[in-house]
Amino acid sequence: MSIAVEAVWEAGVLKPTTRLDLPENTRVRITGETPAESTLGEDLRAIRARIVASGIPLLDDDEVLAQVHANRGGYDHGGASDQ
Repeated sequence: MSIAVEAVWEAGVLKPTTRLDLPENTRVRITGETPAESTLGEDLRAIRARIVASGIPLLDDDEVLAQVHANRGGYDHGGASDQ
């Protein structure tokens, strides 16, 4: 199983910023990556959280693709088939 979690290094301890649903004493492998200067990812996660909290259903992959096509005037990027 693989999950991505943000954490803060504080007083010599890596502290996750969200609760982890793991059994006590679970061993994990940590790969460190400092975030880029941009807050785009953080902003997008906050927007998604507000949408979920509002009760509005999120779009599935096909609905996202349909929105992209509509916003591009029906332009097909020439990638894989939409089947």
